[in-house]
Amino acid sequence: MKFPVRLSLAAAACGSLFSAFPLHAQTPPPTSAVVVVTAARVPQAEDQSPLDLRVIPRSRIEAAGADSLAALLQREAGLELAANGGPGQPVGLFLRGSNANHVVLLIDGVRVNSATTGTNAFEHLAPDQIERIEVLLGPASGLYGADAIGGVVQVFTRQADGLSLDLAAGSEATRRAAMRWGRADGATRMSLGASWQATDAGSATNADNAFSYNPDRDPYRNASGFAVLEHDRAPGHTVAARLTLADTRSHFDAGPGVDDFNRQRLGTLALESRDRLGAGWTSTLRLARGQDDLRTEGSFPGGFRTDQDQASWQHALALAGGDAVAGVEWRREQVDSDTAFTQTSRRVSSLFAGWSGHVAAGHRLQLALRHDDDSQFGGHGTGNLGWNWALAPGWRLSAAAGTAFKAPSFNDLYYPLQWGYQGNPDLAPERSRSAEIGLHHQAGAWRVDATAFDNRIRDLIAINDSFTSVANVGRARIRGLTLRTHWAAGPWAARAEATWQTPENVDTGADLVRRAHRFGSAGLDWRSGAWQAGAELVAVGARYNDAANTDALGGHGLVNLHARWAVTPHWALSARVDNLADRAYTQVRGYDTPGRRGVIALHWQMD
Repeated sequence: MKFPVRLSLAAAACGSLFSAFPLHAQTPPPTSAVVVVTAARVPQAEDQSPLDLRVIPRSRIEAAGADSLAALLQREAGLELAANGGPGQPVGLFLRGSNANHVVLLIDGVRVNSATTGTNAFEHLAPDQIERIEVLLGPASGLYGADAIGGVVQVFTRQADGLSLDLAAGSEATRRAAMRWGRADGATRMSLGASWQATDAGSATNADNAFSYNPDRDPYRNASGFAVLEHDRAPGHTVAARLTLADTRSHFDAGPGVDDFNRQRLGTLALESRDRLGAGWTSTLRLARGQDDLRTEGSFPGGFRTDQDQASWQHALALAGGDAVAGVEWRREQVDSDTAFTQTSRRVSSLFAGWSGHVAAGHRLQLALRHDDDSQFGGHGTGNLGWNWALAPGWRLSAAAGTAFKAPSFNDLYYPLQWGYQGNPDLAPERSRSAEIGLHHQAGAWRVDATAFDNRIRDLIAINDSFTSVANVGRARIRGLTLRTHWAAGPWAARAEATWQTPENVDTGADLVRRAHRFGSAGLDWRSGAWQAGAELVAVGARYNDAANTDALGGHGLVNLHARWAVTPHWALSARVDNLADRAYTQVRGYDTPGRRGVIALHWQMD
């Protein structure tokens, strides 16, 4: 794979620029701080970032006991979502009121999504294989390129230690089994894991779905695995190989009398070399592939496979009293489908650079710039600028602004002429400008964060007036305020997050589809000795199911409970109940949502 000449020259120029400044030893974040990498592409303390972040560590993932990444993100990070049915059905995740295809999903830094629909399969990623999750809210194209209008969700593969086993059973004939093994032998470290999940869920649709309702059961199966191998070939020089796989089968309804199901395979493969080239200078070279392979059987059979070959070379430098990052990326999206798309491949070559550091006492800046050269629509530049001010002990003020864009999907661009409809190869990317300001306070057991945001999106892709194609005709504006609080004292810990927003279609004045004006989550946890327990609340306000705002969906609140007992140092029992009150609610008109569900699990860990 070769980068375009102009990108190679630009990268060399950046390297020359950085070499003109003295290099300093990088100062690691305080050991007591939560360290994140998604907000700047290099490690930094969470409270040093001016960007809006959510971090879900392994301890929270384990305590929550959720069976899907989408549910975990809603409960633990206060995010808004809409699912077309129960377990394994497609889930749309709305970051700050943006569209479901306005979010980048990364698995260990590797993109994996469908290039035909532009969406991500959050519903198929198993939490038991995830070490931690970082969610970056707001425009992030200056860091990660196309599609990051709403933000970025990055999951990191589990780091196994010794041998552990999990077995679970519950409502709707739910069965889960998982195994993980990890070992360190001198300079070599290895982690392996495999899991299997099956649920004989009820019908994905209901009678409100006049076209496809089928009152049969729609079971779900998921077999997943991961492998990580790292080797220190010399001090400061590490090579790594990472593999993730998920093979799923989701039954759904496309009409009565037919067994419809999706067979979807997700996978990532990455080879990395991380090398300390000098004091305060680290190079990371990555070659990777992400795959999303969907095959539909039943009433409307077909297949859509996306392969994304990816290469990146990133340099992290201690520079001018802060930390700089610069690099080049290359990505090729290749589509293989039963549908005869008029084009099946495109390439993106990118150059990025950023810097973060203290510029005065109590003041910290963060800057990111990026240029993406797409073989379909040409060049596009984006950027982010953030500021942190420690205005008083325990008080911090932050502000950020950025631009982002969403590349049109292959369905939008190249769908062949069928039934009088076809794609539009002249589409431009959707574009956004966003600004936010935050006030943060931490004192003793309390932490409180308030963030106000304003995101303007233009050139939204929508079907044209004649219903023959799509065009850049839409505009949207999402303004809002998010309040978060965390508290911990003794055996107790509590958290809450609430968002008030106005998700507006500027052209019509209507609300954006399935976006609520109010939503949030809360949790209360208790831990004492071998016991821990918790309660969760998820609340969503009223929304509209259609663009004309004629079909209203009522708000709802769900209460969940979970508990865990460490019977011995090696054995533990856990239990979880979702939707304790068996509340009936609707996320998408015509699609069922789960009622009360319970699961009991047995865990074993070898020292």
